[in-house]
Amino acid sequence: MRAVRILATIMTLLAVGCASGARPPGGLAGAPAPLAAVEQVLQYAAEKDYRAMGWVFGTMEGAIAQRDPMPEVEQRMYVLANVLTHDGFVIGGGTPVPGRTGSAMAFDVTLRRGNRTFQVPFTTVRGPRDRWYVEQFDVEAITGAR
Repeated sequence: MRAVRILATIMTLLAVGCASGARPPGGLAGAPAPLAAVEQVLQYAAEKDYRAMGWVFGTMEGAIAQRDPMPEVEQRMYVLANVLTHDGFVIGGGTPVPGRTGSAMAFDVTLRRGNRTFQVPFTTVRGPRDRWYVEQFDVEAITGAR
């Protein structure tokens, strides 16, 4: 009987964790490769899936969704998703970031919005468990706030 109660408690915790965004899509934070991290962020932004974005945005320490409270993550990803609004994108070939070779890659992404295109630099970084995260992208390349 005690084992049944423990199992029920574990199942409840897992269900609550999944519903609150405490677990990343697919069970692993980040992406398996640097290009995949950029692609996932752009797709999640288009889908307005702010929680999922928070599991692919991060640093060498891991996803921001693991570090920060989910309401804050959702608010930040909401803003970034609105900046990244697009009708299509093309991700250019990646290049190692000087001084961070092996741990960071840069990509030039062409975002299309209506009849306009934007060249947007993205930086990805290798984190825990050999997973990749979008560390940053050039917001000003889209907003023109230079």
